[in-house]
Amino acid sequence: MADHGRMASMEPTASRPRPTGMLLVSLRRAVSVTLLAASLTTLSAACGRQQPATGAPPSDSAGGGPSTSAPPSGSASPSASPSASAVFRLVHLAATTRGVPDVHTVLDSEGDLARFPGYFARSAPEIAKAITAKAAKTDFSRNVLVGWSRTTGCSAATNATLFIDAKQRLFLGIQQPKPLPECFAANHVVTVFEVPRASLPDNPRFAQETNEEADPPGPGKTVAFTKLDRVPDGATADGRGTDVTRTGELNTFLSRLSRNGAATVRKQLAAHPTGQGERRIAYILSSCRPTGAALLIDPGRATVSAVPTGDENIRCLRAQHYAAVITVAGSLLPA
Repeated sequence: MADHGRMASMEPTASRPRPTGMLLVSLRRAVSVTLLAASLTTLSAACGRQQPATGAPPSDSAGGGPSTSAPPSGSASPSASPSASAVFRLVHLAATTRGVPDVHTVLDSEGDLARFPGYFARSAPEIAKAITAKAAKTDFSRNVLVGWSRTTGCSAATNATLFIDAKQRLFLGIQQPKPLPECFAANHVVTVFEVPRASLPDNPRFAQETNEEADPPGPGKTVAFTKLDRVPDGATADGRGTDVTRTGELNTFLSRLSRNGAATVRKQLAAHPTGQGERRIAYILSSCRPTGAALLIDPGRATVSAVPTGDENIRCLRAQHYAAVITVAGSLLPA
């Protein structure tokens, strides 16, 4: 009987079935964890690549010695890398998670400086205003400005340094803390540096960019420009523009010009088809002997205007009238 009792206790027993509710809860938890992990992975990828934390160029290039310009407080010294041959004064730095455009350019004049903040007038107007204020006293007879905006990944930049590496390319060093595991928004940094003219390489290249050539100093590209043989009807030449993106709007603008003027503008526009998301703005400008026009986007008043370029140092007794059409990304224009 004792043996029979022991054998009975060793017989397998049916396990109690788990309630259906518990299975559903476990399944929901598993799915939630999987979706959260996938979401974090996607967000992390969307935030962009993390910048090097050293603030100095890679040391795989042989290089020269440091410049006499002192780096910003807290940034890495150029001597930390043999490739660093110069470091320049930081005029402005702004870290933001707003969707500012990635831009790298050289500002050679007050006119260029007036154009550059237009890149940020819509997405971050406070940054645009700060650039104008902080760079206002730049002596362009001796210096130029380098404006560089780029994505910094999953953490905000705390400092930045501009170097010229051994290959005579501009290199932007970023200081930033180690990012958190979660990344919900891409971080961007907008920087402006002052560089002595004598130190800037000819045809400067930007080492970390896919396109190493400098971007235009401001948004907008002139796609039509011609001298007019008569003053257009109702023209004020005050720099205020007319949106001519649509065919009807363009026809209305051209109807104010002479036959030759309208034909010239149409021919020039035919060589520059409107791109995806671009807008065309037409202007009547008055000047001496300009060679083109530049777009100005005012972040304070949210206005868009144009100015003639190429004849800044020319004086004349009687100004001439010109027609200009400028194309610009619609995302950069005031809403």
